[in-house]
Amino acid sequence: MVTVEAAIAVPLLLAVGLLAAGAPGVVGAHIRCADAAREAALMVARDLPVAEAEATVASLAPKGARMSVQERGDIVEVVVAARVSPVPGPLGRVMALGVSGRSVALREPAGVP
Repeated sequence: MVTVEAAIAVPLLLAVGLLAAGAPGVVGAHIRCADAAREAALMVARDLPVAEAEATVASLAPKGARMSVQERGDIVEVVVAARVSPVPGPLGRVMALGVSGRSVALREPAGVP
């Protein structure tokens, strides 16, 4: 009976350990998405080209992150989303998690540095 319990418990403990080890990477990716969204929202609110904001997002956010921009009047909203894996290797692609960051900025008047 102990063998069956061990056969169930050991893989479960390994999976929990892998996820716990990968959690800081996922949290870090979320923070990077939020930082990238904030910078991009400020850039678009200052009337800088969206292409420049996309380049900034590409340098700050996790690899493969996507940026979406919505403008409603004087409000600019930027969402940066990415898929990250808490574990490396082929298993990581299956277990990938979605993380995102959102930021809103008020459009600045023309001529303000």
